[in-house]
Amino acid sequence: MVIEQALKRLDNYIKSKELIKSEDKLILGCSGGADSNAMLFLLARLRRVLNVSLLAVHVNHQLRGAESDADEMAVKQLCLFLNVPIIIRKATISPTGNLENQARKARFAMFNQVLENYQFDKILLAHHSDDQAETVLQNLFRGAGICGMAGIKPIAGKIVHPMLCFSRIELEKVLIEAKIPWQTDNSNLDNSFNRNRMRNDLIPKLISEYNPGVKQHLNRLADIFLQADNLLLERTKKQLKRLTLDAAQGKISLDLAGMQKLIPIERYYLMRLIFRKLCGHEVDFMGVHYDAVEEVLFSQGSKKLALPHGVSVKKLYEELIFFTGNDALPGAESEFIEIEADRARAVYGDYRFSFRYLKVLPKEPNPEEAFYNIIIDADKIKYPFKIRFRKPGDRFIPFGMNQFKRLKEFFIDEKVPKYDRDSLPLFDDGEILFWIVGYRIDNRVRRDETSTHYLQITAEPITTKPNRAAKKKKSDKRGNDESDEL
Repeated sequence: MVIEQALKRLDNYIKSKELIKSEDKLILGCSGGADSNAMLFLLARLRRVLNVSLLAVHVNHQLRGAESDADEMAVKQLCLFLNVPIIIRKATISPTGNLENQARKARFAMFNQVLENYQFDKILLAHHSDDQAETVLQNLFRGAGICGMAGIKPIAGKIVHPMLCFSRIELEKVLIEAKIPWQTDNSNLDNSFNRNRMRNDLIPKLISEYNPGVKQHLNRLADIFLQADNLLLERTKKQLKRLTLDAAQGKISLDLAGMQKLIPIERYYLMRLIFRKLCGHEVDFMGVHYDAVEEVLFSQGSKKLALPHGVSVKKLYEELIFFTGNDALPGAESEFIEIEADRARAVYGDYRFSFRYLKVLPKEPNPEEAFYNIIIDADKIKYPFKIRFRKPGDRFIPFGMNQFKRLKEFFIDEKVPKYDRDSLPLFDDGEILFWIVGYRIDNRVRRDETSTHYLQITAEPITTKPNRAAKKKKSDKRGNDESDEL
């Protein structure tokens, strides 16, 4: 009777949570303990009803000597009895450091390896409602947010937890009725581990001295937080679509002002979602990383920050950019680009450049535009010239001066933010570093009364979205038509 009720409950839970689809190929993580043996037994009974394929995988961590080998043999025998194929993997764990964490990582690495090699669909783990209660309580003590308080999710990517609808006692009753033994891991009695101390000491005290239904309440709390987490995640997906300015392989750029208008929890979910998109998972995006990104978001000037798993974030102009790799500066994939005399346009770094040769000088640009719209003596530079980023030893003669100045000193004097210094394009003809974009030209290329050929270079930041119609109208008003060009 216990078995039939358990089969019905498991079937209903799988269908209500949409954990498994027909024809799924499922890997069952089997340790030999009561929970995984019960999962193996019940799913072996349901496999035809669910129309799924099963493969048991046992990882022998080799940490408990003969006991570990006994676990392996017991799982083999049960799989033979249930007619479920099994793969055994042995892990080598360092005796130093966090053994639990090392074992978990080794186990998941092997599960995923089997999943890929044999082209299976999902990995099923046998965590039950007692594990859920412990996880929620542990996350509460850690100060976890909504996602952490949701505890163990029924399904997360390719990981499925179908046994959350059972308590450990219920699973043991199933095995007793089925006359299936299970292995006992004596390390679970070692209260030097926080999880064991919570399971063996704290929760029993909470049940006996505070509330007999504490486990049920913690599971109910996890379900409520899971619903809230799913609701916020769906909202976040819409916000990501709305705020994304550019998305490419390994890079997502967001509207800075839009990000700043969100409330903190919305920004947290958005950052976590982007982190997962870039590196494949979100487990290592912690509160400390959120705080660090917040500091970048609301800082003055350009900033850059490294996050775990090769993800970085930078604030640049009106964007907050998340990316992977050493740097995500447009154009940084090449050390420089060469500009021939007949070239009209180029893109490098964060700028689009246009080049026009003039025979008649236009009106002077607005002071605000002058640093990004220069006119120099075209005969005073050599072709082809290069656009590049800075390198050690760079120096030039700033406009209005007659002595060389090291570029580093110039940046310090001009209070150029440190991060901006590496992303500023420089124009170099091999002899003269003739333009520091956005700041100064070299005095040696300035036009004078002897100049007869002029080169106008305009820099347009890629990250801005100018009104091109208005820009054109403004140019026409100044009289810059094609008759001015050579």
